[in-house]
Amino acid sequence: MKVIIIGAGVVGTSLAKKLSADGHQVVVIAQEASVVKHVQESMDVQVLQGDPADGSLLQSAGLLEAELILAVTDSDENNIITTLMAQAYNPQAKIIARVHKKQFMENPIIAKGMTLGGTMVFSPEHAAVEMVLDLLQVDHAFEVVPFKHGMVRIAGFHLGPESALLGRTLQECGLAKHGALVVAVDKGGEVVIPTGRTILQATDRVLLTSEAQCGFVQILPLLGRTPVQHRKIVIAGGGWKGEQVAREIEKRGIPVVILEKSLSRCQELAEMLDNTDVIHCDATDPATIRHMAKRASTLIGMTGQQEVNLVLCLLARQGGASRTIALMDNEAYLTLAPSLGIDAVVSPKLAAVGKIMRFLSRGKVIDAATAFNGQLDAVFVEVEAHCRIVGLPLKDLGLPKALLVAAVVRNGKMHIPKGDFVFSAGDQALIITSAGHLQQIDDFLRAA
Repeated sequence: MKVIIIGAGVVGTSLAKKLSADGHQVVVIAQEASVVKHVQESMDVQVLQGDPADGSLLQSAGLLEAELILAVTDSDENNIITTLMAQAYNPQAKIIARVHKKQFMENPIIAKGMTLGGTMVFSPEHAAVEMVLDLLQVDHAFEVVPFKHGMVRIAGFHLGPESALLGRTLQECGLAKHGALVVAVDKGGEVVIPTGRTILQATDRVLLTSEAQCGFVQILPLLGRTPVQHRKIVIAGGGWKGEQVAREIEKRGIPVVILEKSLSRCQELAEMLDNTDVIHCDATDPATIRHMAKRASTLIGMTGQQEVNLVLCLLARQGGASRTIALMDNEAYLTLAPSLGIDAVVSPKLAAVGKIMRFLSRGKVIDAATAFNGQLDAVFVEVEAHCRIVGLPLKDLGLPKALLVAAVVRNGKMHIPKGDFVFSAGDQALIITSAGHLQQIDDFLRAA
């Protein structure tokens, strides 16, 4: 696929890296010479320098042949203008534009991921809010990715020191009788698709699916974890994202507190939120955050500064919070956070990549997302009548090592498939693969 990415900020470069790794022909347009040089040196893509509103530059980038155009600069107006130009030149292309201003994010049409004049609109900030809310539904998870409106979910966990799974092969663990399946394991930064012979260690992070309607609660003891008692949730940072998370938590009947440094913003939040305590304070004060952490089961660092979010979560952990979630994009922090005891990290840029993956779904692919910091692809597909796998048991399909069937939805019910599971036309399957192996899913679903 020919892809043009307009804008080479954090989101643009992340998308370029992901799409290039998946085998697409990527052209990046950036305005600053230093940015152009960085992209050229860090990834295998074509880079052009200039004003993205320049029609001749867009044509030089291959606009007329492009199948996908992503406008992801830091300017909402530029993104919208650029997409309107792209529509005029190439009405057949799929066009996606990034927005981040409040008036766009709060627009109910845009918030639902609908189109603006044929252009798909998305917001990394909105996607990050959704990720936080998904995390709050699964105790102890550091990552949650829902499919089919939450009927199917994959969730990542750190194994506790008392986990009954430690030192045993997955075959010996017997998770199948609990309706669960380990679909990926992070072993010190190397993500592997496991087999029955994979042995779990104390430093491993695991990604699972579960058949249980109650989610993952029943398998927490096997992971060495106990359910969290939600006494209170504290949100450090009363910006747009913090406000949206508080609104949704209110609906669940869980007490919520927002810590905000700006007095005027505190007054706004107090008027808008019915059942949220808004406290005017400097959340970076160690005494304040430790005091709040003692009263809360979860602290979410959602200020506009990722370094501050990192420190807040560390202070909260020292103060007794049973769970901490930090909003940050820096790759070094994303890698470092788990070793520091931060339970979960939400990355707007990775949320954006996941959102784009979902927008790109078409044909037999119903939905798609990334996991494990982009090292894993999860694709939700429909099995069509002509697929070679129809009528065959899973054990006889000769799946490559990089693929794993994590779940199947049939007649509105989710199943964890075993080796004797036989696929039927109309089944919807969640397939997990290492990043860069999406082509193997096409081979798996090819016509007989």
